[in-house]
Amino acid sequence: MANNLARQVEKVLTAVVGDFIAKATIKKNCALIGVSPENLKVEDLPELASHVEKSISFFSDAETGSDIADKIRSLSG
Repeated sequence: MANNLARQVEKVLTAVVGDFIAKATIKKNCALIGVSPENLKVEDLPELASHVEKSISFFSDAETGSDIADKIRSLSG
C-alpha cells in the first residue's frame, strides 16, 4: 500500500489478525466507506474504525475490536 496512513492501519491490524487478514480487512472496509486504501485520509478514520471494529470483533472478540478501533481513530497520518 502506497498510502502511509493505510500502512499504519495495517500495522495496527497485523498485530492482532496477521498480515493476510489485515490487508484484506483494510481493502474491504475502505471499499465499504467509499475510498481506496491508497486514498485513505485522516478524516476517513472514524468511519473506517467503526467498520473495522465489527470485522475484528468477528475474528477475535468485542474488546479487541474496540481497542483496535480506538487505535485507528488515534492515527494521524
